[in-house]
Amino acid sequence: MGTINQTVRTVISAIRTLLLAALVVGAGLAVWKGYALYNEPRELLAEKNRKLDRLRADLSNREQRLAVVTADLQEKEARLERAQTSIRLLKVNHRVARLQVLEQENDPESDKLISTIAFFEVNDEGAPVDEKRQQFKIEGDRVYVECLVAKFEDKYIEESDLDRATAICSFQRIFGEYQKPREGFALDKVGSSPTSYARGGKTSEFEQKIWRDFWIIANDREEAATIGIRAAHADAPSIVVKKGGTYELKLRATGEFSLVRLP
Repeated sequence: MGTINQTVRTVISAIRTLLLAALVVGAGLAVWKGYALYNEPRELLAEKNRKLDRLRADLSNREQRLAVVTADLQEKEARLERAQTSIRLLKVNHRVARLQVLEQENDPESDKLISTIAFFEVNDEGAPVDEKRQQFKIEGDRVYVECLVAKFEDKYIEESDLDRATAICSFQRIFGEYQKPREGFALDKVGSSPTSYARGGKTSEFEQKIWRDFWIIANDREEAATIGIRAAHADAPSIVVKKGGTYELKLRATGEFSLVRLP
């Protein structure tokens, strides 16, 4: 009987041990599960944050590349605009003077052709600035018109600066192919430009200074730069004229002359 009781107690003790072990294991599993359930959202959030950081870095790189491309595009557009402006300026002409060939005949003494020329300034509409038309007898049929011309930096022309929106010129003398320049006839107009025409033919103080100090400015690059002049020099466009013809002298905004016969 004692042996049976001892066996029963042993079995009961074993069962208790197993139950306790089961409880311990169960509690451990519950704790682990709880820990896993607690940390899983944090790990997912951390992973999502890492992905977000990568996306932000990629977006930043794309924005930087876009900024570089945009800056390059803006620079190209600016260069294109400057090129288009330069092309436009090359086509802008201002009428400044006309020559009418009144007569052509041989001089019996020298046997040279003498061309009688009427010279007068005109505005942008082609109308005479004044009624005075100077007449000159030129030796030969090739006529030269000597001018002083001041050319301004392109930026002033592009910006339509009040005083420097176009080159300006001052007529000096007119002469023929058989005459030396110093033997030419003086043209008494002090200075002319489309800007002075806009002021009713009056030359501004700014222009007067240029004509007064022209050769000083031409020889002093610093002084020229201060005024905004890129070049100052004499020019003498010429053309072979025919009796009855009318010829127009034009000055481009950038300072180049053209002398052509009118229809």
